[in-house]
Amino acid sequence: MSLYTTGELAKKCNVSVRTVQYYDQRGILVPTELSEGGRRLFSEEDVETLQTICFLRDLDIPIKVIAEILESEESKKVIELLLNEQEEDIQKELKRKSEQLDKIKGIRSALTSFKDGSQKTIHDISTIMEEKEKRRDMYKKLLVVALPIEAMEIITLVLGFVKGIWTPFLLTLIVMGISIYFLFNYWYKRIEYLCPECHTKYQPKKLEAFMANHTPRTRKLTCPTCRRKIWSLEVYRKEIQL
Repeated sequence: MSLYTTGELAKKCNVSVRTVQYYDQRGILVPTELSEGGRRLFSEEDVETLQTICFLRDLDIPIKVIAEILESEESKKVIELLLNEQEEDIQKELKRKSEQLDKIKGIRSALTSFKDGSQKTIHDISTIMEEKEKRRDMYKKLLVVALPIEAMEIITLVLGFVKGIWTPFLLTLIVMGISIYFLFNYWYKRIEYLCPECHTKYQPKKLEAFMANHTPRTRKLTCPTCRRKIWSLEVYRKEIQL
């Protein structure tokens, strides 16, 4: 059986000698043997006990409670529960940090659309990030309606070329036209644009919004405040006019 001195045990568990001596004095880490010279010797089981004590102390559990846990017949079950709780806490923290990293990336990306890094700019970007999920959900709903209609258009077009039957395609075009009208209005009522030059939020006229050059996140529009035709950022409207 391997036995360790106080110093060897401390080194093996990556703690100080004083820590081992303290737990020994508190009666929660009792040495397995005493040498003829009175040296305290610890076994592999004591190594596991010290590691358990250190883990429980990291959870800010008092020494008295640790002593009760170690003496309990249900100590393994209690420690298992604590481990599960600690794991859940770490997972939550990792998720929180991951969300912070995503926000940092989003802000860094958004900053490229602005000329300055003023407090107003940071406030604008913070607003964009807050409304990001709502805007994403809006586009998901639009796709749920638009994709089946687009698929139907392709199917009926192929049917027209292959079979020479064009009535389904013409009907699909009518349905598509009606759908585009309602989908556009649904989208228009829920978005507005942020001018990167003067930081004005505005809603363009319907025709201008429909005809303007655009990317997934921006649209080239004329700001009503600074009168510049500029690539403005699309954001979700906090107050929706239905």
